[in-house]
Amino acid sequence: MALRGPRPALLLPLALLAACLVLASGQPWVEANFKFFFKHVDYLKTRAPNPNAYCNKMMQIKGLYGMQIVNTFIHEPVSKINSICKDGGTPIIGGLRESKVEFNTTLCIFKPDTLSISYVGVEKKRKIIVGCWSLYPAYYLEQL
Repeated sequence: MALRGPRPALLLPLALLAACLVLASGQPWVEANFKFFFKHVDYLKTRAPNPNAYCNKMMQIKGLYGMQIVNTFIHEPVSKINSICKDGGTPIIGGLRESKVEFNTTLCIFKPDTLSISYVGVEKKRKIIVGCWSLYPAYYLEQL
């Protein structure tokens, strides 16, 4: 039987591993921060007729189409996202920080039961969790 519903306890070890790999890789925090913003930020939001079309379009633009099962795009200014690593976020386990306020996001989930590659988009306003490095976001914790 497949797991159903959110399983944040399963995602946390993966998030911590990814954060450790980024930090241990010797990359300057600037590069990790740039990759975070390239992969997860779309402000002002790119126009599309619906969330599914948006996800298919953005996953292609970002070079993640068919390669990434889940990705979230954040539709807020860089300054608001950066603030999570300072006074706009609350520390949680493993150096991760949860935003104090909700963010406009689009969650893109790969839909494997079709003959072609496609994504299902879900627009949500929610708190987000990031891993910070030198007071800047370097990792995004996916939350289904």
